Amino acid sequence: MTLFTRSKYLWVPLLLLALEGAIPRLQAQEFDWGGSFRVYPFLRLEKLALEEEPGGTGSPSRRDTELLILRLTGNAFFDQHVRLEIHPLLEFVSPSRLLGPSGLATSTTPTFLPLEHVFTDSPDLELIGSFDRLNLKIDLNQVRIVIGRQAVTWGVGYFWPSLDLFAPFSPRRVDRDYKPGIDAIRATIPLGAFSEVEVIGAILGPSLSRDGTLAALTRFNLGPLDWGLMGGRFHRDTVAGSFLTADAWGTGLRAEVSWTQSGDPEDRVRDRRTFWRAAAGVDRQLTPTFLVTAEFSFNGYGASQASDYLDWITADRVLRGEINALGRFYTGVSGVWRFHPLGTITHTLLINFQDPSTLWVPSFQWSTSNNSDVLAGAQIGIGKGLQSSGMGPVPQSEYGLVPNTLFAAIRVYF
Repeated sequence: MTLFTRSKYLWVPLLLLALEGAIPRLQAQEFDWGGSFRVYPFLRLEKLALEEEPGGTGSPSRRDTELLILRLTGNAFFDQHVRLEIHPLLEFVSPSRLLGPSGLATSTTPTFLPLEHVFTDSPDLELIGSFDRLNLKIDLNQVRIVIGRQAVTWGVGYFWPSLDLFAPFSPRRVDRDYKPGIDAIRATIPLGAFSEVEVIGAILGPSLSRDGTLAALTRFNLGPLDWGLMGGRFHRDTVAGSFLTADAWGTGLRAEVSWTQSGDPEDRVRDRRTFWRAAAGVDRQLTPTFLVTAEFSFNGYGASQASDYLDWITADRVLRGEINALGRFYTGVSGVWRFHPLGTITHTLLINFQDPSTLWVPSFQWSTSNNSDVLAGAQIGIGKGLQSSGMGPVPQSEYGLVPNTLFAAIRVYF
């Protein structure tokens, strides 16, 4: 074990000691807590296109996956300036997260601080305990500081965000209640009404040298417009970008763009030393019961042709979830119909124009009480699959590789 690896496990006590010296000794004046319990069964209707034939041991051939998530949410208020946020999380997954589609409802985002423990060591099941939030919030009037594991979102993209490099949601994600936490120190300085500058230092993975991040985002409110500029170092990359949002006659308009100079040596092989990403979208409540969201996305990092997708699947920024697209030109469309005060039906289409291929995600949600609901749906890939060649299987489309999957959920909040 290296000195750096050992020091990683000293961060938590050192952080607490530093905080003890930075703020006066306080006793919690108020504490509130809540939580949720979620049960997600998944059923793949076909095996993965890239999955090898199992050698006789059951887990790789299983098409069912069970996911149970217990989350507690707690906040301790010491006074009007200091708050402690803590979210213990217990997850049961069968089979392992690496073998099933549980990532549709939970996260495998790499983190730095050792706040996760795997209680089992079996490909057939995992029992994982973790802290998805563990941070101290300090309001000093002129600056707000958050230290520890926290959720951070930058930009205005929904399906394929260009500016959100802090564990963004995948466009296939079916549960967006809680964004994955990252290990960071964040300072927010108000610049007037609805304007601010946010500076963040974070470690977005297991290695400080590879995953260290230092960046800033400035948000300006210009009446009907919100405009933002961001820049900094993420992992080994240099990134700059901007976003704009506006409301025009009841229609929400949003756009963002980013430029990246890659520090990953493997991107030189892919001819992606620099690349652009952009997204533009609209949100419109067409009727009192029907909402439409549409977004166009350009991914300059993506492969130029489908036959190269296998090389891009192993890219570091794809594996860590920073980019959730293998191609270059996409459109996402979602329609939400509230057919009853307690029920909604949602249809989402994710379209890759380059292949072309489409992922269709229909879902049904019903509120069973004030603190519970049920969800059912499917993810259906439409497109060409693998093509055999002398060099092995070659992808012909992105969403044609996605196995058709049924999902359901029971969610209880307390």
